Amino acid sequence: MDLNIEKQYSEKISNLRYNGEIDEAIKVCLEATKNFQQNNFFYKLLGDLYAQKNNYVDAANAYFEQLKRLGTKPDQFKTFARFYKTLTTKVTPEFLIDYQNRISQAIQNGEIPKNIHSCLIESFGAPFIFDKEILEFFHKSDDDQFFDEVRQFVSSTRDNSIVRALVLYQSGRTKVTRNTKTKMFLLSVAEKKKLYPEALQLIGKMIYKSKKFNPLIIRTLLRISRKQGDYNYAENVLNFNNELIEKSDFNVLYELVYYFDTTNNDELLDKTLEEMLHKAQSSIPIARTLYNFYLTFNKFDEAQAVSELIQKLTSEQKTKSRKIKSSQKQREEQQLESEQIVWQKLKDLVSEQEHNRQMIALRDLIKGFSHELGQPITNIRYSVQLQEMKIQRGLSSTNDIKRLFTTILEQTARIGTLLERFRPIVSSKSQSALFSVNDCISQVFDDLDDRLRDNLITYNITAENELILFGDRIQFSQVFYNLILNSIQAINSNGTIEVELSQTSDEIIILFSDDGPGIPAEHEKKIFEPFFSTKDPTSGNGGEGLGLFVVWNILRMYGGTIQVNLKYKNGAQFIIKIPAYKEEKDSESHTNH
Repeated sequence: MDLNIEKQYSEKISNLRYNGEIDEAIKVCLEATKNFQQNNFFYKLLGDLYAQKNNYVDAANAYFEQLKRLGTKPDQFKTFARFYKTLTTKVTPEFLIDYQNRISQAIQNGEIPKNIHSCLIESFGAPFIFDKEILEFFHKSDDDQFFDEVRQFVSSTRDNSIVRALVLYQSGRTKVTRNTKTKMFLLSVAEKKKLYPEALQLIGKMIYKSKKFNPLIIRTLLRISRKQGDYNYAENVLNFNNELIEKSDFNVLYELVYYFDTTNNDELLDKTLEEMLHKAQSSIPIARTLYNFYLTFNKFDEAQAVSELIQKLTSEQKTKSRKIKSSQKQREEQQLESEQIVWQKLKDLVSEQEHNRQMIALRDLIKGFSHELGQPITNIRYSVQLQEMKIQRGLSSTNDIKRLFTTILEQTARIGTLLERFRPIVSSKSQSALFSVNDCISQVFDDLDDRLRDNLITYNITAENELILFGDRIQFSQVFYNLILNSIQAINSNGTIEVELSQTSDEIIILFSDDGPGIPAEHEKKIFEPFFSTKDPTSGNGGEGLGLFVVWNILRMYGGTIQVNLKYKNGAQFIIKIPAYKEEKDSESHTNH
């Protein structure tokens, strides 16, 4: 019964508020707080109504009452935290100090539970810490002359809320402090305790305050981002470009390798590995790390070159220390020779595996094609045999003959559709020429405009400039016919398709995205296989499982690749990369006539 009355109050207040009758809504809300004195919701609602009238004094009183009733619902503390942050910008410093004192007194009187007190400390720190010794360490953390004391205090405390509050305290300092050493220590502690958001907040403050490039801070930022699997904060703080790579030391380069690999930025990944190679020329540990990276990215030739560099550096190091012996030289030469043999065998194995993979793919293609082609042929044969039997028995009619013709036409049309889907990758009538990628994609969307409109699907194409390719434009357009039709079927109705075009010095990058249901994880590795489909092949809307297979093959003809962006969460996104067209200079054009 009480729940029904609470609901009635809530709906009445909401309606009044929606209609702009704020004063009347406040009266009803005050009545609700009297009838339901332990319900924090009505106090929160009352505070919002007062704030809507810019009456932050009464709003603060209402939220104070809400705070005292959050003991059993600490997850709702965030509503008070949001209001408190707003309050600090709306009232005088004197009022805010008085408000903090009221809260502090309520804590000491036991009116505010311990779990909510911990939330206050974690969110706002010093104002709600009553232990004078702890407060003293907060102030000492502003100066590195007290570093040893602060370090001992932080290392000894088991209360993560105090550590978190101390990190946030330093993040919010506006006065000039001389405590870089202390801040770096707090960062290491926060990282160890997995207080990643707080650590990143402090890093952002340190980068903002510092006028110099600090490799240690940058490395910590990237490492924490890698650990939490989210580089968004780092991307807001740093410019990931050639300049960052060139001025980074090995430790930062190490983290950049992971970042560029995660974001599929092959161009800057190669640049980072190249910069690391320069630093490896005189360092065995760096060379060994680079060696492992090259193996990870299947760069076997580069890894072999680094292996030889390691041998050279090791030999030079031994020569300098005068500890090298002829037997050791012989062993090293034998080891290098053995490694070279292993490298060649490994490369041959990889090549053989690629050949086997292609043969398996061809076998599966022929098997799937035979199966798909066999079904309509079987249907035709069965229908003809049935009609022949009826004719022999004198049971055939004109309608039976019509049904037979209809069946034959439907099944041959199905065969034709199947063969047509292979046409882009088997046709020998391709006409290669320079064409605009932008125009080609726009034309495909224009051709499919009616279908897109019927399904209430909008699209957007963005490009930095016009991109040019050399090849068969009609063949290339098949890539986007297939991708767009896939998106239409996935979205079904009311959605968006986005195409982003960009180009580096070496390749064209196309991001094709839709906001449909996305690709299930169990299908991500199968969608480019021939005849893999989750749709009904007899529906007339595709479903043979050839669309993305054709896309994959056409892009291979251009030396390109396509892959699913596994990190894209707003639907499905394909990443297409194609080697950029580079105009060959005609030497004869420079001849003097």
